[in-house]
Amino acid sequence: MGILDQIIDTQQQKTLEKFEHALIVSKLLEPLKEREKTILIKRYGLNGSPVATLKTVGEEQGLTRERVRQIEKELLGALKRNANDEQVFSLARDLIVNMVLEHGGIISEERLLELLNSQTPQQENSIRFILHLISELELVDNEAHIKPSWKMPSFNKDLLKDFISEVKSMFNKHGKPMHTEHFLEKVKETELFNKHHQDLHDRVLINFLHAAQPVEQNVFGEFGLSDWSEIHPKDVGDKAYLVMRHHKKPEHYATITELINKHKLDNRTAYKETVHNKLIKDTRFVLVGRGIYALAEWGYKPGVVSDMIKEILEQKGQPMTRDEIVDAVLERRLVKKNTILVGLSNKKLFKKVAKNLYALV
Repeated sequence: MGILDQIIDTQQQKTLEKFEHALIVSKLLEPLKEREKTILIKRYGLNGSPVATLKTVGEEQGLTRERVRQIEKELLGALKRNANDEQVFSLARDLIVNMVLEHGGIISEERLLELLNSQTPQQENSIRFILHLISELELVDNEAHIKPSWKMPSFNKDLLKDFISEVKSMFNKHGKPMHTEHFLEKVKETELFNKHHQDLHDRVLINFLHAAQPVEQNVFGEFGLSDWSEIHPKDVGDKAYLVMRHHKKPEHYATITELINKHKLDNRTAYKETVHNKLIKDTRFVLVGRGIYALAEWGYKPGVVSDMIKEILEQKGQPMTRDEIVDAVLERRLVKKNTILVGLSNKKLFKKVAKNLYALV
């Protein structure tokens, strides 16, 4: 992060500390009549309740659905015209508009809520309500490849659409999720970046990635296509594969279960019996010890120890010392040294050809 970015972030943090969602909403609604307040509170969930439909509000207020829509539209219009008179709103508006500008002129609503430190449904709904009153911003919704976002009127959506198309192709070609640093390296090799590099500094590139509908981020901070199992695991096998790929060493299935639950990949609890039953049938995993699993891509092999020793000697193509054989087996299986030595003593398969040198029979 550059010095300018650090200064910007420090200034924003100071402003964020003064950003009081409830106070802003309270000040904005203060001049309204009770029925008008009730309609907006219900329609935007400003009391923390789920957003109410036009029909529900209409039935509660003895109004038609269409009349509720008209009242809501009129109230928002009036509030939008008068909101800037409230100092607390002006501070919030300036903070949010600057955030959008610093992130390239557009930012997904989800990302914006995160940056504004919203932690409860009521805070999220309050921010959404405030966003609808900022005349400098426009809502981007119902776009095929762009998540619901807020943009400056001058922002060119074609640039974001071209970026999303380029990134989708890049991920498909790479075939694996990427951490931020790796993504930035790869995207800067593209023709799109070379053409628009003056507008695409790192903050904007990451922000565009968050706004791309086909892209998501997993619990380990990696970006990838949203339908990938390493981004959204579909079953317990996918979850086990994801946590083990980041854990980077073999573990007992009970520990793998704990890792799955620790990282909260979804709302479902994993159970060790289910995990064990899945791993033993899934070719992505190899049983390398009693109840201990590794990823097959790490080079571990299934089978008894003597089969491994035979394969190792065949691949080597010449006699090996006892220690070399032990080390090679331990790279593929988690077994005791004595177990390897017992396997090596099988005279039907192996023979000692010199001092401490073994070969195939």
